[in-house]
Amino acid sequence: MKEKGNVKTPNITFGKALLCIVGLVIVLALGFAIIGLDTKVTFLIASIVVGCFLIAYGYRLDQVMSWYVDGCKGAIELILILMSVGTVIGTWMASGTVPTIIYYGLKLLTPTSFMAIGFLLCCIVSFFVGSSYSTLATLGVAFIGIGTGLGMNLGLVAGMVLSGAMFGDKMSPFSDTTNLAPAVSGTTVYKHIGSMIYTVTPTMIITFVLYLIISMNIDTHAAQMTLVDEMISGLEKSFNITPVLFVVPIFVLTLALLKVPPVVAMLSSAFLAIIMGAFTQTDHVELIRLVDAMGIGFSIETGVPELDALLNRGGIVSMMEVVAWTLLTLGMGHCLKEGGILHAFLNKLLVFIKKPKQLVISTLLFSLVTACLTASQYLAIMLPGMLLRDEYTKFKLDKKLLSRTLEDGGTMFSFLIPWDTAGIYTASVLGVATITYAPYAFLLWINPIIAIIYALIGFAQFKAKDEDIKNELEAEENASA
Repeated sequence: MKEKGNVKTPNITFGKALLCIVGLVIVLALGFAIIGLDTKVTFLIASIVVGCFLIAYGYRLDQVMSWYVDGCKGAIELILILMSVGTVIGTWMASGTVPTIIYYGLKLLTPTSFMAIGFLLCCIVSFFVGSSYSTLATLGVAFIGIGTGLGMNLGLVAGMVLSGAMFGDKMSPFSDTTNLAPAVSGTTVYKHIGSMIYTVTPTMIITFVLYLIISMNIDTHAAQMTLVDEMISGLEKSFNITPVLFVVPIFVLTLALLKVPPVVAMLSSAFLAIIMGAFTQTDHVELIRLVDAMGIGFSIETGVPELDALLNRGGIVSMMEVVAWTLLTLGMGHCLKEGGILHAFLNKLLVFIKKPKQLVISTLLFSLVTACLTASQYLAIMLPGMLLRDEYTKFKLDKKLLSRTLEDGGTMFSFLIPWDTAGIYTASVLGVATITYAPYAFLLWINPIIAIIYALIGFAQFKAKDEDIKNELEAEENASA
């Protein structure tokens, strides 16, 4: 036992830490991959298991509960962002903003440009919807149907859809992972997205060129674009499609460039969407439905199931499940950190990390290992972030580099692992096995490779300001006191 203030704290050895981590991995693996429990239930059981280990190691129950509560308190800002994201999605759907974006995107599709335009369309939709899952379950299903009619390799089509869908998961301020990574790392969403531009831009260009080359070399004479025509018709009947609605996304992007706080920017765009919808959708959506969409989301029947699945979502209520696992994971993670489990585990790994480039590459590798062991995209971001955060301070690296690396690794790897929940979801929704689409999901492979190249050559490895490091160290000292 060692003293910490007036409280005796147990001495956590690497063996004890490893035993706790193994116990956690077993629970998560059983819950996610084998038994198939609900995500929230699995995280709840995992939190209880971690608490039991800490108590068994000599911590008091009230200590563990206090740490858990402190971890949840740290999630408040993220929860507010997630709730505002729900209001944006609901109102953008109801006002016709997202339907307009989808409409003009689909109009651009031609058989000879299917792969290239399909990739860009998935990028655009996933960015504004903020969900790779929704994009996969809607446009993804539609493109798989079109690909079947074209007689194309469905693994190739699924890889294209996933690559486009993942762009939004990485870059959209409405995405849960885009908000989780900076929250865990200790930076802001805007700094995080600004940092990701360095790796995502070349990745997206290379991926687009690859799909463009493939598109130009595919025989499309047997093309059947029926599903696309049905979706366009459904949008025309259900909404007043007008370019005027592009004012809403332009407005929120302008606020983002002006570095307006995310919650303020998104709520402002939600209210603007309501105002625009009130003038443009008078024949389709009542004002009360526009306002209610902020809380309960939007619902409509267009007669096209794939379109309905994309449009019927949003609202604060739709984010409550994400809020639940956010509280559970951050609470559990804080207990692991304060209980010394992460510190003891990390000390063994730090022996091999001598340079900044090794730290960045280790972050990517640890995200991959975590994704493989826990079958969770969120833990692949959260655990490496909490484990290595202090090391980025030690090497005087900006936290936005950590958050970017977590997304370059954790967000990407999960969809390429057959037993990961993200990989299982993608395979089941698209009807294409993970091992079949993985080789063609170019964006998911290229992005981590570019991150490694940057680390090796020292490009875009942002240094932290001395003032920021000083403030962070003082904050940690105050927290410890």
